[in-house]
Amino acid sequence: MWQNGFIPLPRLLISQGMKKILIIVSFLLICSSGFAQSLYPKDSLRTDNWSQKDSLQMHLMVRMNQKAAPNFKLYKTDNIWTFLRLETATGRIWQVHFSVDSPTKRGVLPLNTINLGLIYGSGDQYAGRFELYKTENMYNFILLDTESGAVWQAQWSYDEDKRGIMRIYE
Repeated sequence: MWQNGFIPLPRLLISQGMKKILIIVSFLLICSSGFAQSLYPKDSLRTDNWSQKDSLQMHLMVRMNQKAAPNFKLYKTDNIWTFLRLETATGRIWQVHFSVDSPTKRGVLPLNTINLGLIYGSGDQYAGRFELYKTENMYNFILLDTESGAVWQAQWSYDEDKRGIMRIYE
């Protein structure tokens, strides 16, 4: 209700109170922004080749990937009783057998116990770094280090001397 072109007094007091709150909040935000910038100077991450910043970004991307990628994955073989279990951060592989009728036919056998994540590439271990790819040969898979590009032939078998990984060189 406008009377003589003026806003009624109660509405005016609310508007002035809101203005005060808005000014106070704006002042606090500006002060906190300045304080945060003084804690982290602009040149703290800057080097000639930006290696520190790149390293930080890579570290953050790796951490985000860890949340998305599983630590272990099971890969089906053409044998209905056998799977391969891959530890995606290290490249370790185990052959997993199961049975519906005999508990003695169930078990886990190591294919590769070497931590490839420490040996190849940057040495970083993070979930999702290694992947297995099936081949036409039911006993062979290709193990890929997605960081360095290194590849291995991973062969599973019931015989210990035929089971393992072999590096494929370029």
